[in-house]
Amino acid sequence: MVKQLLLRLMRVPPEPHAPAGSAGSAEVFRASKRYLQLKLIRWAGGQVMTLLGLVAALTFLHLVGSGQIEVLDKIPHRAIILRFMGWAEVIGIVGFLVQLPVSLFLVLLDWEMRWYIVTDRSLRIREGVWRVNEMTMTFANVQEVSIRQGPIERLFGISNLRVRTAGGGSSASPGSQHGESDEKSGHIGYFRGVDNAPVIRDLILERLKQLRDAGLGDPDQPQTETKASTEGMPSGLLDAAREMLAEAQALRRTAAP
Repeated sequence: MVKQLLLRLMRVPPEPHAPAGSAGSAEVFRASKRYLQLKLIRWAGGQVMTLLGLVAALTFLHLVGSGQIEVLDKIPHRAIILRFMGWAEVIGIVGFLVQLPVSLFLVLLDWEMRWYIVTDRSLRIREGVWRVNEMTMTFANVQEVSIRQGPIERLFGISNLRVRTAGGGSSASPGSQHGESDEKSGHIGYFRGVDNAPVIRDLILERLKQLRDAGLGDPDQPQTETKASTEGMPSGLLDAAREMLAEAQALRRTAAP
């Protein structure tokens, strides 16, 4: 009830549809429960830091109001300022208590509203509640599939699967501006917090190989040769041509006896 109401108020779209692909080929993956545990630990750490800051601020206001710290002795309208400080203490305490369940519920909802869908021709990533991000990639454009796992992820047994399509910077680090621009422009997608990243990677690579074996490029073709053959072609036209070729190959396989 509360979940549906909040999703309706925030206008979060429902479960995403499967991207382009053959009927029955869609496989849905979700973020691991251990990823939720990691997010809850980070949420709890943030709340502890906020509480410590609130306690320090309230302690300072109390010392100032009681006169133990002489700050307001020579300031006019001291009574008004003290009253304002008292209201600030109340607002700070009430605000902290109110945001606790709200922020916790948003963490749970953010984990639940993550969808990773893979078909035989493309993939779709949907994540976020406050800010919903949805990305669709066709396998005709995929150039790299890699697994990224830091020490904290290794501790929890989860990892992030990174998919890069044509146009994404191959040497950009995850925290660099180049990598961020590639992700925002739709060239890089992440299956975040999954506990079966090798399975998803092998699935994508296998279906990518099937497309290429059907005539959509040569998987062993050097990257320099591929770049030379498409040099000078507008990126939008190249992407459209690859998608049309993927559609044609899929139609031919469907029509074949």
